[in-house]
Amino acid sequence: MDNKDAYICYNSNDLDWVKRIAEQLESETIDGAKSSRTLNVFFDRWDMGPGDSLIDKMNEGMAKARHVICVLSPEFLAADWPRFEWKHIVASDPNNVGGRIIPILYRDKGADGTTRLNLPAPFRDLKYVDFRKASDFRAGFADLVRKIRNMPPERGRRLPPLAGNGPAMVPRPSQPEMSWHPDSIAEFIFSNLLTVVDMPKQIWTANTPFREDLKKDIWEQVEDSQAFILRSGKLYTFANLNDADESLRKVIDCSTIKADSRNDWFLDPDRERWLVALLNSCLSRSLRKKRIRTDGKGRFYFIPSPGGNDRVWNMPTGKGRTVAKRIRPKGSVSEFWVHHGSRVRFRLLGQKVFLLIVPLYLFTEDGYTAIGGKTAGKLSHMWMGKQQNADIFRDVLFWAYVLGNGAQFGKIETGSAPIQIETAPAAARAQVGVAYDRVDFRTLFNFKDSELEDAASSVKELNNFDEEESDNDEE
Repeated sequence: MDNKDAYICYNSNDLDWVKRIAEQLESETIDGAKSSRTLNVFFDRWDMGPGDSLIDKMNEGMAKARHVICVLSPEFLAADWPRFEWKHIVASDPNNVGGRIIPILYRDKGADGTTRLNLPAPFRDLKYVDFRKASDFRAGFADLVRKIRNMPPERGRRLPPLAGNGPAMVPRPSQPEMSWHPDSIAEFIFSNLLTVVDMPKQIWTANTPFREDLKKDIWEQVEDSQAFILRSGKLYTFANLNDADESLRKVIDCSTIKADSRNDWFLDPDRERWLVALLNSCLSRSLRKKRIRTDGKGRFYFIPSPGGNDRVWNMPTGKGRTVAKRIRPKGSVSEFWVHHGSRVRFRLLGQKVFLLIVPLYLFTEDGYTAIGGKTAGKLSHMWMGKQQNADIFRDVLFWAYVLGNGAQFGKIETGSAPIQIETAPAAARAQVGVAYDRVDFRTLFNFKDSELEDAASSVKELNNFDEEESDNDEE
């Protein structure tokens, strides 16, 4: 039996209506796109044949289904077979923490017109989809499909504000005898996360002879290809592999091309991780085009200008920021480079995707070859430990500016629809904070000319580091 999006549990008195629901569900797609797969439900009249074991089929259907739809009515709660079905699910998850049970309230009166519906646990505690009025069918069905697609409830329209802006809030410091308490002042807490607001709705896949460790072989055959990942003998990409001009067609079996829905990948833990990997592959490609490379350990850094000189990134203030600089310590014959860098990766938090930015400094021997071992750790800790919160947040904003090309919503190329990120970091509001502890946002893009020199100010001659490491290793 194939995996099911929903198992329908009902009483035979409601057969005709349930059949209508089942037919309509299987006419919908997993994400609303016409080209995506249709929903697949377990309906006993379709999924059980003569000679089948009822219990075996029911157990298999419930095991294969992501959700169990319970069509509530007085007869449903009184009948043995429906009770067997829903108790089977409740026994494994009494509080419906996994959200598998979807109650549908179809009738609150029995077929005899006198029996009233008395909901037992767990249905008494769960919000149901109300189908009691025929006029509410369309709205109820839309709610049901959103739940099966694992989408949040639909919110209302955004309207113009009526209350207007109130007077500025004056901080009220804590009383001296309670100085250890936070101040009663609302405060915004900014993160180092950028929210992903949109991404391609489909992932294209095809068989390929290349293994996961042979991406370089593909790059040799397909220069400047769109981002892709390799998993279990297949190539996955956001680029449309049916497009005759798509260069990745050279390394796949074109007869095996198919498209998966993004929603399906979110529903599968393994493919959920693959989706994040594919997003990160798109990110790496986008950064390479900006001459920002990786050291192979998840850290990205600006490489020197094409002429091998110090590199400056233009900023909206009209003043550039030096992002890669050659350093020669005073009295030393050796040189090294210091670079603005960051760990930049997509991360899945709950049902949302974010871009995580962890700013850092990276040191190289020649502008390209990262200094490794203990030396790298010493060089990095010398400066990163000196930075304040405002310095780190300034670097987060800088990387957001770079990734978004200065726009409110940055776009990362995928070969189809772009990945769109909101370049303003995600924030939360706290009801308490520290009075008068504030930062003028306008100052966050004021960069010092000497910041990379400052980062390298404590650095000794590299040969001295090597000697120190050798001594420590011998001990």
